[in-house]
Amino acid sequence: MWTWVVRVLAIIGALAVVAAVVGAIVLGVKVNEGKQASGQEAPQLDAFYAKPPDVPAAPGTIIRSEPLEYAVAGGKGYRIVYSGVGLQGEPVPISGMIFIPDAPAPGGGRKVLAFAHGTVGTAAVCAPSRATTAAAMGFTPWLLPALQQGWVVVLTDYLGLGIQGPSTYLIGEQEARDVVSSVRAARAFPGAEAGSDWIVFGSSQGGNSALWTANLAAEMAPDLPLKAVMAAVPAAELGSTVSAQWDKVAVWALGPAVLASWVPYYPDRDFLDTVSQEAQDQLPKLSAKCIVGDALTGLLNESLGRKFFTSNPLDSPAWAQTLREQTPPPPPATLPMLLVQGTGDEVVLAGSNATLQDQWCAAGRPMSSLWLGGVSHQDTQSAGGPAAIEWAARRFDGLPPVDTCSFGVPAPVVPIANPVPRS
Repeated sequence: MWTWVVRVLAIIGALAVVAAVVGAIVLGVKVNEGKQASGQEAPQLDAFYAKPPDVPAAPGTIIRSEPLEYAVAGGKGYRIVYSGVGLQGEPVPISGMIFIPDAPAPGGGRKVLAFAHGTVGTAAVCAPSRATTAAAMGFTPWLLPALQQGWVVVLTDYLGLGIQGPSTYLIGEQEARDVVSSVRAARAFPGAEAGSDWIVFGSSQGGNSALWTANLAAEMAPDLPLKAVMAAVPAAELGSTVSAQWDKVAVWALGPAVLASWVPYYPDRDFLDTVSQEAQDQLPKLSAKCIVGDALTGLLNESLGRKFFTSNPLDSPAWAQTLREQTPPPPPATLPMLLVQGTGDEVVLAGSNATLQDQWCAAGRPMSSLWLGGVSHQDTQSAGGPAAIEWAARRFDGLPPVDTCSFGVPAPVVPIANPVPRS
């Protein structure tokens, strides 16, 4: 069993946290472990994450880097700050991590695996790159196989995490820019010897980010051939998930992140019309915490009978429109795609991605799907990660993927309709 609260910060994404936190509480895991993983108890890192006075205009330029404090099996790891592209097209600093394998680079350079992480909170100190131990990273079950393949692995924190900046949670286009710029950073990092071929891999919120990246990569980086997209428990059919979870405790952990991002990004939309006064009063404090703190606060609020929403947000024009706009469309049919989903997922419900698979396959978007019987949300990435790396290796080798659309969705998973599908 994992050290739940520590690893939730690196593994669990866009609609996933409470399941892990509740498990942590039941198991008696210490809350301060989560604080350490998020960087809240690592003030020695503050100087590294200070906003640089100047940001190079070229995306992917390395601004600063430092070795990680811990050993990484199969390679070496570094924190990085690199130049990205902001909401208005301006140069912005973005933090993240890069892992370089020990094996010599092949001719033509190393392949690149770009990882998009899940929800950690919206405060800058919640960034995954602030983890100070290997255990706190949480994605080690697939990191070693990736390094053994000889790939460079790069992870963005996203704009606004790590280094102070605007929150961009579930703003698909911005998260895609951050991922693409991280690939450029991998190519610019001294000693990485990264080539131009890459694959994007994301989990939960990061699965949403990966699918947006798959849609926009050719436009954003025509010089960097994206070879495939892998999405584990992606928060893709946002309307399906919100319709099932809006009155559950999970929303106390995730609603503040959404509001911190969408309210300033869409200033003409009223997202607060269905948010309870109790929740509105707590938003400043909730937005200043990392995901574990928000989830624990949510459990307390629920025990006191407090609800985050007063009614289904899908009945609000602002929520319905934005959920529709931030639901990723199918990637190009020629781009290989892997969907990994646990049937025991109680956060990004398996039925939501059953709908995704059924509809995308029916529309002619082939995919390989890996359905993991009984596996929970927080375990899917580790359970399916090594198989995903093997699948990715075949795509890098140019082998065609197996299209599993004809197999359908496994019983007893029942598709959950998305009330606000992307048009």
